[in-house]
Amino acid sequence: MVETADILVEWREHIHPRHGGAPGPAVVMDEDAARRAREWERTARPIVEEMLEHERTPADLAAATRAWLDGKPDPVGAAATATVVAKYRDEADGAESAAFLDAWVLDHGLAFAACAVTEASSIALGPAPEPVRPSADGVIRMVAYTYADGPPKGWRGEIRRTTAATARFTMGHWIAEDQVVKRLRTLLAAAPEAEYQEVVARIAAHRDDVPKRSTASYLIPTETAWTDETLDDWSGLSVLDHEHLLASLSTAAHASRIGWIPVSPAVIGTLLDGLGADALTLFSRAIGYDYMDAGTDETHPVILKAVLEIADEAVFPVLLDHMGEKRVLAALHEAVRRYPDHALRALAPLVGQGTTKGLQAAGLVLELRPADHSTPDCDDLPAVLRGKPTRSAKVDWVDPALLPQILTRTRDRALPADATRRLLTLLAKKSPGPAEAAAIAEVRAFCDRHSLAEFSWAVFQRWHAFGGPTRHNWALAQLGLIGDDTTVRRLSPLMKHWPGEGRAGRATAALEVLARIGSDVALTHLFELTRGGRYKGLKAKAAQKIDEIAAARGITPDALADRAVPDFGLDARGTLVLDYGPRQFTVTFNEQLAPLVVEPNGKVRKSAPKPGPKDDPALAAAAHALFTGLKKDLRTIADQEIKRLENAMTTRRTWTPDDFHALFVTHPLMGHIVRRLVWITDGGTAFRIAEDRTYADVNDDPFTPEGRIGIAHPIVLDDLDAWVELFADYEILQPFEQLGRPVYRLTDDERSARRLTRCEGLTLSYGKAKGHSQGRWESLHANGEFSGSWLSRRDPAGLHVVANLTPGLYYYMYGEGEDQEISILWAGPSPANVPQDSVPLGQVDPVTMSEVIHDLSRSAT
Repeated sequence: MVETADILVEWREHIHPRHGGAPGPAVVMDEDAARRAREWERTARPIVEEMLEHERTPADLAAATRAWLDGKPDPVGAAATATVVAKYRDEADGAESAAFLDAWVLDHGLAFAACAVTEASSIALGPAPEPVRPSADGVIRMVAYTYADGPPKGWRGEIRRTTAATARFTMGHWIAEDQVVKRLRTLLAAAPEAEYQEVVARIAAHRDDVPKRSTASYLIPTETAWTDETLDDWSGLSVLDHEHLLASLSTAAHASRIGWIPVSPAVIGTLLDGLGADALTLFSRAIGYDYMDAGTDETHPVILKAVLEIADEAVFPVLLDHMGEKRVLAALHEAVRRYPDHALRALAPLVGQGTTKGLQAAGLVLELRPADHSTPDCDDLPAVLRGKPTRSAKVDWVDPALLPQILTRTRDRALPADATRRLLTLLAKKSPGPAEAAAIAEVRAFCDRHSLAEFSWAVFQRWHAFGGPTRHNWALAQLGLIGDDTTVRRLSPLMKHWPGEGRAGRATAALEVLARIGSDVALTHLFELTRGGRYKGLKAKAAQKIDEIAAARGITPDALADRAVPDFGLDARGTLVLDYGPRQFTVTFNEQLAPLVVEPNGKVRKSAPKPGPKDDPALAAAAHALFTGLKKDLRTIADQEIKRLENAMTTRRTWTPDDFHALFVTHPLMGHIVRRLVWITDGGTAFRIAEDRTYADVNDDPFTPEGRIGIAHPIVLDDLDAWVELFADYEILQPFEQLGRPVYRLTDDERSARRLTRCEGLTLSYGKAKGHSQGRWESLHANGEFSGSWLSRRDPAGLHVVANLTPGLYYYMYGEGEDQEISILWAGPSPANVPQDSVPLGQVDPVTMSEVIHDLSRSAT
């Protein structure tokens, strides 16, 4: 953090100057004002002496005041006398009382004046106020006195000190005028060091109560411990106010104890002078004040001007946090222009965060760290990229010089700037038709796909650096035209958070980007969005997009998911070789699809080794990056695919032999899972897939499946124990609970019954019941409306097993709620609040019924 910051010249006449800080306006003492103050004292002497004689005037205060009246330089007496004059001499009211400061400085010096002003903050006149209490009848009665021949002697009361209880009734408010306390502080700020230190020493002896301590901390802000004491007890702000307290701040610790700040050149300039970059915490809060949204406000520019005077890295996160506020975007770009080195150090670490702020930072870094444009221009361009580009406001904000070059297929040439601008114009088309689609396809065929995608992402980053204006939404849409799987991996984490940032529309548009890219990785991430994430709207729209894609291909969403699993470049054996040059490593996978690295000596590692000095620099770096990307992708895909297969088992989904072989057995990635499961034909014969991808039955004899094939639920395995023993012998670990899964069979009586009493009376916590309603169970009517009175699970034939709940779930209620008791469990053609057209439970698919009992028994409290 910097200790100080520049103060705008036009603000310097407004700030509260401090010793060692920015200079304030010159102060010239007024001899005429001092003469008036001396005359007021002489004419008011009878009033002062009368009050001194009052029985409640403390002896020490009376002695100090008499000493002053007798000509001795006593700051306590001077303060008491001036306070009486300020109240009882009309011409000395308000700002006119500043004349006393002129007199004190001219007659006795700066240190005396500082002590007198400090003492004046604690002087009160008249009797201490008492709480008003109602009479016995509850009425508060006020009494006023008038005197025909004038008031009696002593009617004004005493001169006294304030107490904590009566601090608000002090008479020292006259010193709070800018012409008194602020002018005195300006004098102290300009004082030579020796004189200033004398003032500090003298004023320290006058800090014996809370109001005086507050005044002293304002006059001498360099004594940070004094400000600490004022912040510990705010009751001292009975004479000075919040602005004076803010002018006392000098450290980050002081700033951390402040909430609201007024916004004016005086306050903001003073905070900037006293705190430097430590004022950013307060400024950041002020940028977000509600009144900043007013179209005519003058406050927002004040804050942003102050922020721009701070040459510190901390400025940039503050401005990024308020990117959506009025005028902040322009201030951010101005800060980058003024302080490029600070900006680069602050923004570069944010670039890889995978957040909207990271995108904004990356877009700004592009103008600070120019891209490599060393590849020569290509002369032989396709027709669509030839010619001079047209100027357009839609694309003029994108400067190709700041973006990475787009290389040709051979990677030895790059698109010239004009060709790049023509491409930008093509990408910015609002509704590209067949001609534009054909042109973009020609560009994709001509250019290196990776450099094209990197350029595309850089355009997207620059768009965010300008706040992501909706009039340039094409910067998001173009990712779907020339982006690749890397684009998908970068975009998916961002769009999950956008609804919570008020960018639901942007998240929906990003779904279209994934759909347009259309690769296996893109589809996998689309499927992942339907299952994970906090925002129901985004999940529903992702599911709708999946349905649209599946319908366009003439298949079901489940069949689309089967075909959308990427192979990640694995070879036919499902492995990947990492080539470091002199060293090679083989990547394989465990039962959870976690990648494992096998060294040449057979040692297994969980991650790829870092490139060493003997490795080929280019090969090793590329191989290490390849493994890192693979591991990241599998975090998204592995759990998703394993759950999908488990769901296929519990729903009795099946495949044709050809689809089974193509989608699972020979798939480089899925093959690692399917070899760890027991499969079954629709004829009831179970088998497994051997390491060599042949099929074998429970006796390990070769087997050729016929008919449709599914994942065997243990309830349908007559030879379950033999399969358990076989998998144990081969030490095969399963990706999910299959052979060891609990099995629940209905008794003969239960098969003929229409209610399952063994589950009735079970109690589920609210969270468990709510979780079931959002998982494999349903709680929606046919029209899509939520029903909290039941949970339903459908079997392959369309029958519903229904668990009626008491007291019921609530659609908008999350977290903790009332426990849910299963009042009735029955089966029928559709769910309802009470059993309707129920059927004997034996008609329900045994796998579905087993899973129902399994879920409810496991979830019951």
